[in-house]
Amino acid sequence: MEKFKNEFMNNSKHLTYLLIVVIFIAGFFVAKSYYQPKADHSTEESVILIEQIKTVSKLITVEAYYNELYTYHEYYKFNWSPFQKKAIIRVRAKVSAGYDLGALQFETNEKTKTIYIRNMPKPSILSMDHDLDYYDINQGVFNKFNADDYNKMNHKAKQLIYQKAMESYLLVEAAKKGIDMIKSMQQMAKNVGWEVKMGR
Repeated sequence: MEKFKNEFMNNSKHLTYLLIVVIFIAGFFVAKSYYQPKADHSTEESVILIEQIKTVSKLITVEAYYNELYTYHEYYKFNWSPFQKKAIIRVRAKVSAGYDLGALQFETNEKTKTIYIRNMPKPSILSMDHDLDYYDINQGVFNKFNADDYNKMNHKAKQLIYQKAMESYLLVEAAKKGIDMIKSMQQMAKNVGWEVKMGR
């Protein structure tokens, strides 16, 4: 009765944005070394860099697709047909997991050409998109479906998908992709003479 499907895929668009930010930071300071900017410009430049980084607030590293069936059953006073209401619901969902980068802290050391990234979060579920298809809806004479029931079924369907996602390897895969992302950032910074270090 239950179908389960997990498909993991990279979200290259978001990863590209983050890598562009790293290149921007490294390239900026490399170019800066050939000039003699005034000291009072440093604060303004730091603000600009921070604003660039904030544009990549959430990084989706994996997505999983689910196709689930579940049965909703409720009765009023007596568990007899006239007092029952039942529905079989198919839930199709896409769950995105990755990193919320809102709390990241960046520091740069021009002398050592090092970029420090601190407060790297753990992977988490960032979003869930789901659709419901209702099958075999049965309602008793004394117990009809109403708007609250449909809201309740929608909420329970979302809980079901969330539970399935947490029980799967979704966050493990998200963590693996996060490690790959960090390695890519470090390599790209190295290519322009900088070093990226992760810290707490």
